[in-house]
Amino acid sequence: MKLKGKGKKNIQVRIEGTALQSIKDFLAVKESQGPVRIELCFTGCCDPSLGLRIDMATEADLVHEEEGVTFIISMETYELAGDITISSRDDAGKKCFAVTSSKPISEWDGFGACEIKV
Repeated sequence: MKLKGKGKKNIQVRIEGTALQSIKDFLAVKESQGPVRIELCFTGCCDPSLGLRIDMATEADLVHEEEGVTFIISMETYELAGDITISSRDDAGKKCFAVTSSKPISEWDGFGACEIKV
């Protein structure tokens, strides 16, 4: 899917397999309409990773709606990470997501699974 920001270039975010439906299901359970932010996450002991969070959009965000789900990302995060891929995973019975980028932000890019933060 393509994201467009106010006067900004198009960027690519690819959602693989059942990830979009899993995100829709999560939003329905949380009674939220999003938007879902693609963001840098810091755990304190490891390199940064990409994650997902329900958040409010700002004027500076790149925004795209995909089948009723709004995704947002800051230009700074996009410039650091590049094109984004979101896939769905099962982690101990929980639906989680792997968020990877064309410019890996750490040596562990794609190994971890994240939940959508509220």
